[in-house]
Amino acid sequence: MASTYSFDIVSDFDRQELVNAVDQTIREIKSRYDLKDTKTTVELGEESITINTDSEFTLDAVHTVLRTKAAKRELSQKIFDYGKIESASGNRVRQEITLKKGISQE
Repeated sequence: MASTYSFDIVSDFDRQELVNAVDQTIREIKSRYDLKDTKTTVELGEESITINTDSEFTLDAVHTVLRTKAAKRELSQKIFDYGKIESASGNRVRQEITLKKGISQE
């Protein structure tokens, strides 16, 4: 009898809400006094978000803004898988945030 039933879990997020959260993050970065002159970029790809900025301090500030905007749009913080912070050209830092869809098989 147990073989006739299945239990499927789907964990997904609203892509449009993520687009809106990233767009609001970019707008806040351009207007905040402590982030305005850092030439920070936030790029949304199909499966990741790439942040390029001038220091780890501003990277942490961008993380805070992104998490706040995502939370206001009712997006779970668990969809963000923060990758390793890499050095970029011109004494800048870059980080890729992978967007998690679904639940791991473990």
